[in-house]
Amino acid sequence: MRGLICVILVFISTHLCAISKQEDFFNMSLEELLQVEIYGSTLTPENIKTVPSAVSVFTQQEISRMGLDTLGELMNLVPGFQSYRSSGSSLATPFSSRGRRIGNTPAEILVMIDGQRYDSPQNSGSSTLAPNYPLKYIDRVEFIRGPGAAVYGSNAMTGVINIVTRSDVNELSVSYGSLERRQIYLQTSTQLGNMTLDLFGHIETDNGETYNVEDTFSNNRIDTSDPRTLTDLNLKLNWQNTQLNIRHNQFKVENFYELNAISNGFNARDGQISSASLQHNFNWQAVESYLWLSFNHVGFTLSTQFTAPGDLAPISNPSSNDALFMRADFNNYTEARVQLHNDWKINNLSSLQFGLELRRIDAPQAIASNNFDLRDLANQTIPVRYYGNLLPTTPVQASSKRDIIGLYGQYQRELFQATYLTLGLRFDDFSEIGSQTSPRIGVVHELNDHHSLKLLYGEAFRAPSESELNLLNNPIILGNPELKPETVQSWDLIWIGQWTQTGLSLGYFENHFDDSIVLVDIGNGTSQYKNMSQDPTQGIELELSHELNTAWLLRFNLTHFTAKPDLSFREADHLGSFSINYQSHKWNANLISSYTGKRKSSIEGDINKRITLDDYWQLFAKLNYNITDDLSLFLQVKNLQNKKYVTPTATSSLNEGTPNRGQELLAGLDWKF
Repeated sequence: MRGLICVILVFISTHLCAISKQEDFFNMSLEELLQVEIYGSTLTPENIKTVPSAVSVFTQQEISRMGLDTLGELMNLVPGFQSYRSSGSSLATPFSSRGRRIGNTPAEILVMIDGQRYDSPQNSGSSTLAPNYPLKYIDRVEFIRGPGAAVYGSNAMTGVINIVTRSDVNELSVSYGSLERRQIYLQTSTQLGNMTLDLFGHIETDNGETYNVEDTFSNNRIDTSDPRTLTDLNLKLNWQNTQLNIRHNQFKVENFYELNAISNGFNARDGQISSASLQHNFNWQAVESYLWLSFNHVGFTLSTQFTAPGDLAPISNPSSNDALFMRADFNNYTEARVQLHNDWKINNLSSLQFGLELRRIDAPQAIASNNFDLRDLANQTIPVRYYGNLLPTTPVQASSKRDIIGLYGQYQRELFQATYLTLGLRFDDFSEIGSQTSPRIGVVHELNDHHSLKLLYGEAFRAPSESELNLLNNPIILGNPELKPETVQSWDLIWIGQWTQTGLSLGYFENHFDDSIVLVDIGNGTSQYKNMSQDPTQGIELELSHELNTAWLLRFNLTHFTAKPDLSFREADHLGSFSINYQSHKWNANLISSYTGKRKSSIEGDINKRITLDDYWQLFAKLNYNITDDLSLFLQVKNLQNKKYVTPTATSSLNEGTPNRGQELLAGLDWKF
């Protein structure tokens, strides 16, 4: 297959060199991209120069040219963001903003899709579904670095990812590639009287790659694989001033690591998130308002092995040489949300946004089926009862309910000519946890047509998740019902430069944390969540876009952390990426190079004993050929150099990094109808 690919590459490159006529099939104007409206920072339309945040924006025009498939892959092209595979599960891809990530679930960053929170009520985040969200369905994505709690409340602590999905699209995409990967996307839109219906469907599956890793239950090395299946379905209905959005996303994986252990044939995880939202827009004099109603339903099941065969024979009753197996069901977690948002245009110089948000979280008790009693083992009750088969005997998360009230206001004003002020304040109250106030102030001054300066200050918080509060009977991680919210105070100083063919951003930031929620070793191989003091994060972010001419577009970013918390040792200090896009006639070629600096991973069951993982480069490439205006072929390659690299593990129980996939080829056809 590689020989065939080489022939195709030579054929394509020959034609690229021979073509001189330039046709703008891909709408590559950088000037247009720099003027894209940004809503996620203030809930009002802004642009890169004046938005009171550090923001990077990607549109479908850019995304469609890249050899990337998922949101997690795109994150590595954003200053300050990093995303990588972990050993929690086959699809586990934790991500962070500005060098701060403590837990395996990235709950410090809020992901919004069409105004709806995209997280789990169980752990207030998602390291599986969010980073694997398909780029094919994204019309625009805004990566907001820094606090957003003055608008969104909890979890918008170190960043917000605001996604707007595509509409009015009729497109079919089919592709086939390495590892027997099969992928189908369908997007269609139709008009039914005064109603518009948009449908998106996606399914993909592959057989997985084979890895040779340390056996977690012996001194041997064994082979394992990571087959996966992902499915997405989204329906949007728009009728006059009312929008209905129904979404379902699910996944299934087998083998590989599950909770940091290898157990081929038993390890598995499947999960889904379903949501429905209804938005109704209405006006009253100078106030534009909307009422939002939504409901999320989340669940997942995981299966894993905890011990080697024979480990529990001396302490079990009846005695058995079996390994300890567990299958845990975390199902029927729900969140209901009501929001009333108002935007009052006071006059030409000022506006006021204000609103009320109510949320209700219902987290039922989670039960684990086990062949040995997991509760006996976690509580060191000897002898440990042995059941023979997997029986649902052990609660692993206590049930809980949470009522959340949020009140917010934001005042925006043009103070002087080309000087803009943003003041924001939000109050949140979490039942049985407490209340928190999140202020914000931003001053943006346009020095001239090309330069602007931003000085930003904000405070944000993250309430402890239901799992952090209520995990129990777990020999690895325990919850803590006494946890308090963690908070951050953040400063940004940013310079923006914009010209017709160039966009430049250079920023310095500081984040100072209080009552950080961290995992602390409490002995016997068990960790528990606790509030502790933590070092700040500081760093510099650079982003550059430059259009050489109508054919060539360059994009570059660089991040350097001058300080970060010790417990963020899994995050790299140096990040960067470079992408180049070339279009000519009916061809488009895109090459991305992503750099990740050295990281550390803890080993031998001791979080303070760490190994350094090598830094690495990754290359992604994609070629597009437009057969007609409606029909195109593409060939993409991930990990072009077939680089073997490892990333940090989720815990200290492993002695080497998490392996990643090698070179992946994908060829496909896009049809617009």
